Amino acid sequence: MGPSEKSFQQVRNILGKLDRNIDSLRVQRTTPAAPPPRQPSAPISPDRTIGTAERSAPGAQAGNQPAPNRAASIYGRAKPLPPA
Repeated sequence: MGPSEKSFQQVRNILGKLDRNIDSLRVQRTTPAAPPPRQPSAPISPDRTIGTAERSAPGAQAGNQPAPNRAASIYGRAKPLPPA
Protein backbone atom coordinates (compact mmCIF):
# COMPACT_ATOMS: atom_id res chain seq x y z
CA MET A 1 0.00 0.00 0.00
CA GLY A 2 1.60 3.25 -1.15
CA PRO A 3 1.31 6.79 0.16
CA SER A 4 -2.01 8.54 -0.33
CA GLU A 5 -2.44 11.45 -2.73
CA LYS A 6 -3.04 13.81 0.20
CA SER A 7 0.23 12.93 1.94
CA PHE A 8 2.10 13.20 -1.36
CA GLN A 9 0.71 16.70 -1.92
CA GLN A 10 1.62 17.73 1.65
CA VAL A 11 5.21 16.61 1.19
CA ARG A 12 5.34 18.32 -2.19
CA ASN A 13 4.06 21.61 -0.69
CA ILE A 14 6.59 21.42 2.17
CA LEU A 15 9.48 20.84 -0.24
CA GLY A 16 8.29 23.71 -2.43
CA LYS A 17 8.20 26.03 0.58
CA LEU A 18 11.70 24.95 1.59
CA ASP A 19 12.97 25.61 -1.95
CA ARG A 20 11.50 29.12 -1.88
CA ASN A 21 13.06 29.83 1.52
CA ILE A 22 16.46 28.58 0.35
CA ASP A 23 16.25 30.70 -2.80
CA SER A 24 15.32 33.85 -0.87
CA LEU A 25 18.14 33.31 1.64
CA ARG A 26 20.60 32.73 -1.21
CA VAL A 27 19.56 36.02 -2.81
CA GLN A 28 19.99 37.83 0.53
CA ARG A 29 23.43 36.29 1.01
CA THR A 30 24.71 37.08 -2.49
CA THR A 31 23.46 40.67 -2.76
CA PRO A 32 25.68 43.27 -1.12
CA ALA A 33 24.14 44.54 2.09
CA ALA A 34 23.44 48.24 2.34
CA PRO A 35 24.86 49.84 5.46
CA PRO A 36 22.16 50.49 8.06
CA PRO A 37 20.98 54.09 8.32
CA ARG A 38 23.06 55.96 10.83
CA GLN A 39 21.18 57.08 13.92
CA PRO A 40 22.24 60.30 15.61
CA SER A 41 24.01 59.49 18.84
CA ALA A 42 22.48 60.70 22.06
CA PRO A 43 24.68 62.85 24.28
CA ILE A 44 26.06 60.98 27.28
CA SER A 45 25.59 62.66 30.61
CA PRO A 46 28.72 63.13 32.73
CA ASP A 47 27.25 61.09 35.60
CA ARG A 48 26.80 58.05 33.35
CA THR A 49 29.95 56.03 32.77
CA ILE A 50 30.17 53.20 30.31
CA GLY A 51 32.62 50.31 30.49
CA THR A 52 34.26 51.22 33.76
CA ALA A 53 36.45 48.66 35.47
CA GLU A 54 34.24 48.41 38.57
CA ARG A 55 31.28 47.29 36.45
CA SER A 56 33.18 44.68 34.47
CA ALA A 57 33.61 41.09 35.51
CA PRO A 58 36.35 40.32 38.02
CA GLY A 59 39.64 39.60 36.30
CA ALA A 60 38.55 41.31 33.08
CA GLN A 61 40.90 43.93 31.72
CA ALA A 62 39.68 47.27 30.49
CA GLY A 63 40.18 48.02 26.83
CA ASN A 64 39.97 45.94 23.73
CA GLN A 65 42.30 43.05 24.49
CA PRO A 66 42.54 40.12 22.04
CA ALA A 67 41.53 36.70 23.30
CA PRO A 68 44.40 34.53 24.54
CA ASN A 69 45.69 31.94 22.09
CA ARG A 70 44.02 28.58 22.41
CA ALA A 71 45.86 25.32 22.37
CA ALA A 72 46.02 23.67 18.97
CA SER A 73 43.43 21.00 18.32
CA ILE A 74 44.56 17.43 17.93
CA TYR A 75 42.62 17.37 14.65
CA GLY A 76 44.33 20.41 13.12
CA ARG A 77 42.63 23.32 11.40
CA ALA A 78 39.31 22.99 9.62
CA LYS A 79 39.56 22.79 5.86
CA PRO A 80 36.79 23.98 3.52
CA LEU A 81 34.84 21.42 1.59
CA PRO A 82 35.57 21.25 -2.15
CA PRO A 83 32.80 22.69 -4.36
CA ALA A 84 30.27 20.10 -5.42
